[in-house]
Amino acid sequence: MKLLTIFFKNAGFTLVELLVVASITGIITTFMLISFQRTRLDLSESASDFIGQVRATQEKANGSVRLDDGGGAGLAIRCGYGIHYENNTSYSVYAGPNASVVNCVSEDRNFNGNDFKILPIKTLYDPKVEFKSSFSDIFFEPPNPTTFINNSSASASISITIGKIGGTCPQDCKTINVSTSGTIE
Repeated sequence: MKLLTIFFKNAGFTLVELLVVASITGIITTFMLISFQRTRLDLSESASDFIGQVRATQEKANGSVRLDDGGGAGLAIRCGYGIHYENNTSYSVYAGPNASVVNCVSEDRNFNGNDFKILPIKTLYDPKVEFKSSFSDIFFEPPNPTTFINNSSASASISITIGKIGGTCPQDCKTINVSTSGTIE
């Protein structure tokens, strides 16, 4: 009987044991929630990142940012900067021809590889997001900020749709509009 009393007297958990188990459970739950949020598809963040890249390209052109084309001439003002569609998950920023060598007004503004300098290729922020269709080149030309879409500055706009890979629009997509007036939204 004495053995049975000792057994039942020690049968419960102490407060310290309960706190340790609760702490471990809380830590595991926190890590699981953080991991879940990282794997969640965020179209808004991907769209914002792409808009930021387009605006940065526009600012390079408006600021007449100089670029070394690697030809030994040093830093040179370019005829402008543009965005070029590469494939369904990537795009590139490119610099127009050297303004001291060519007449920028008569140049083709679409990326053609001649005197254009392609800057590093960029990928969309989220690897589970893609461009839903190709888009025409967008080119920003200084000194009077002019925006060209497919080599034309006529009043127009272009819609670029990004969305979940394998998803259907409009519920799994975001649309970004760029107009020749220079607005990006």
